[in-house]
Amino acid sequence: MIRKITILGFVILIASSVFAGVLNYVPQNANLVILFQNNGQNYDSLKNNVPIFSFLLNDLGLESLVQSSVSNTANSLNFKSSQIWSFTLNDFVIFANESQKDLAIVAKGDSTVLVKFIQSLIGGQIGSTTLNGKKIQSVTINGITVYFYSDSGYTIISNSTSMINDAINANASNKSFAFNVSYPKNAWFVSAFNGSLLTNASTNLVNQNGGYAYGVVSNGQLYVYGKDNLVYKDQSLKKAILSSKVNSLSLATNSATGEMWISADIPNPSDFYNILKPYISKNDASDISNVIGYLNGKVFAQANLISSQDYVITMYLSKDISSLSSLSKDANGQFTWQGHTVLRYDTTEGTKTVHDYTIIYPDRIVSSNMQPDNLVKYLSGAKPAQSMGIFPSLSSQLWQNSFLTVYVNSSGAIENMLQYSVNSGVVIQARNDSDGNIEFQMIVK
Repeated sequence: MIRKITILGFVILIASSVFAGVLNYVPQNANLVILFQNNGQNYDSLKNNVPIFSFLLNDLGLESLVQSSVSNTANSLNFKSSQIWSFTLNDFVIFANESQKDLAIVAKGDSTVLVKFIQSLIGGQIGSTTLNGKKIQSVTINGITVYFYSDSGYTIISNSTSMINDAINANASNKSFAFNVSYPKNAWFVSAFNGSLLTNASTNLVNQNGGYAYGVVSNGQLYVYGKDNLVYKDQSLKKAILSSKVNSLSLATNSATGEMWISADIPNPSDFYNILKPYISKNDASDISNVIGYLNGKVFAQANLISSQDYVITMYLSKDISSLSSLSKDANGQFTWQGHTVLRYDTTEGTKTVHDYTIIYPDRIVSSNMQPDNLVKYLSGAKPAQSMGIFPSLSSQLWQNSFLTVYVNSSGAIENMLQYSVNSGVVIQARNDSDGNIEFQMIVK
């Protein structure tokens, strides 16, 4: 035990020394901390090696556009553009207080240069105030004031003077924030949060209790990993989750077309619904509560992001739901198609009425904005979701025990929008670890 504690302390000590500098200004009680490091090297790797970023920055010209804007504005102020880029090319940290209403950024550079640059770029009024005898500069635009303070070659930026004061005190007292988990040495960004990251995130079943994340640019992709620590008030729920066998990837054999698909394999749908219920509108909550007991937790959805607004959602059932009279209570129409009940829901958007349809099968419910006959034609040209875009090339990195998988076929979206070929895509997954916490990963190519 002593040896383990010693090793952990050594890891934290190394992490603290590696992340010194901007991190010295982060108070120990910061609720959320995000540190970006080695930005120049990681930016170059993103731009040159990760297809989607290479397309946006090089081929689409976003980098040139931003560089031109920065250069022109800096020149008009008799600054060097390198004075502006120093704020982003060097390490910088973002942190928030417990209420998360106040935010601060610490970066390397001259606050006077940054204040004049921002005011010239977006307008507003330059001002100043005094805090504990220290002069703090500010820019006010549309009633919002952002404060800037220089200290030992670093600039502290915040919407709150008290946050700036806390940052100054943290650096002066040598009592600053330290990451207590280890990260890959080549991580581009690392982050951690204490307590609950989301307001009112606690439910009667689960509490959020901190977490962390990091991102690495390597092997032609941006990889992000994170963990959300949970405290279960209901131990039977935790036991059920840990004993369940889920595999959202098993649903990737479903037919899909378009630019995005989502698969979910959730144990105990009723308990999961109770966790999410505080965040669901009353009308939607009423509709879901009517059918939640019939669902087996497997859901597959697909949608077009660019080429059209078509979508299809399939919810699989544990038992036949067709006899449930409450299903049609909010429907605007009902008819029979190939022996199955179809409910039509109408929504008015301006002068146009949009129709959505729900087909009730014995083993599933299919919802779409397409009429049933058109839906059959739409799916007839689809292929298995797991064969879409670059998804097959990422299969070795994917979790088989995930309860959620999301794939965005960005190459298809870009081709439909701009007729430009880019071999790119995004996968997001979530799963429970051996203690019931939620792990997630995102792979961007």
